[in-house]
Amino acid sequence: MLPPHGSLRRYIATAMINFLAFYCLWELFLVILPDGEYWPTISWAIAWFLGSLQAHWTHRVWTFDSSRDIKWTIPATMIMYVIGGIGSTACYYIGTVSWGFDERIFFLLNSSLWGLLNYLGQREIAFKEVSIYAPSENE
Repeated sequence: MLPPHGSLRRYIATAMINFLAFYCLWELFLVILPDGEYWPTISWAIAWFLGSLQAHWTHRVWTFDSSRDIKWTIPATMIMYVIGGIGSTACYYIGTVSWGFDERIFFLLNSSLWGLLNYLGQREIAFKEVSIYAPSENE
């Protein structure tokens, strides 16, 4: 049985699918792009952007089962993904180039950290259910 919609456990279940797609894209761009100290970071940024497009839909449907209008959820999630993309790309560069961590180990660590931050942003901002009804006089 799946965990309830909106729960961290449900997010992790969905995020594993997104993570696999993100990782495959990253590996693909590692092969396609030239070798060099910053090219894995470029691969990370491209894979993050492309994965964000998929992740919006999987989290909208599978994680949160959101009824919020896509006119809200697409811009809200994309703003969070842009912020996360910039932050995670900077962290990836620092971890792999400046500190010399293994690219794949740091990929896992960085993805986990930014995935948790992304969950909090999506739960509290993009997919948070809001009442569209005006309060009654008794409230």
